[in-house]
Amino acid sequence: MPAFSLRAGSSWVECIAFSPTTDVVITGAGKKLCAWNTNGELLRQYTDFSSTIADVKWSQKGDKVAIAHYGGTSLYAPYTAEAPRKFEWQGSTLKLAWSPDGKYIATGDQDSTVHFWITATGADLRMWGYQTKVLELSWDAKSRFLATGGGEQVIVWDCAGKGPENTRPLMLQGHNALIKTLAFQPQGPLLASGGLDGQVFVWHPKKGERALASSVFAAGIAQVAWSPVDGRLAIGDENGLVVVAGIPA
Repeated sequence: MPAFSLRAGSSWVECIAFSPTTDVVITGAGKKLCAWNTNGELLRQYTDFSSTIADVKWSQKGDKVAIAHYGGTSLYAPYTAEAPRKFEWQGSTLKLAWSPDGKYIATGDQDSTVHFWITATGADLRMWGYQTKVLELSWDAKSRFLATGGGEQVIVWDCAGKGPENTRPLMLQGHNALIKTLAFQPQGPLLASGGLDGQVFVWHPKKGERALASSVFAAGIAQVAWSPVDGRLAIGDENGLVVVAGIPA
């Protein structure tokens, strides 16, 4: 039984994101962006975008919201009247992932590239060479590694030191079909990947390119998710099977 229902501005609601620090929820429906509280009250309706909102992500501190759309990414401070910052790019941005330290916003884009936006300056680092558009993005807990899909290999960019520009990423091989889902542990260093080949791998990027563990399912992998304390991995496949596996530290 719902506590309340909202009319978010379109018949198709693409994005919903709760603030990690307050009771505010942001919705993206068509070209409309709205902020609500948990009593169902509209706090703010923003000026319509010129294109459909593709993704919405809060910063870990809960003070900023990044919006993906055609033309790049817009960065809002929802609790102020501050005008949004715009990270402009001539194409469609499809997926967003904030680094936990807030330094970067990584985006997966329609032209099969990944962009690293440096939030302090608005500078853009662009990575290309992917087989297909990149819809899979996951940061590790320390903001050092960004894992990406966009092909049959898991590509891991190292953002230590001066960052990923002009560096060679770690390329984790094992899947025989497109990567469907990626997830770093919430606290630990391990990365899980699932592919349309039905395979699941667990990796430790700091220890190299060999998988620590693997498993094969009868259908493609749709989703993987770690438990909050890292010790278990939930896996869902395209036949509706869900398995929860214990993963040693």
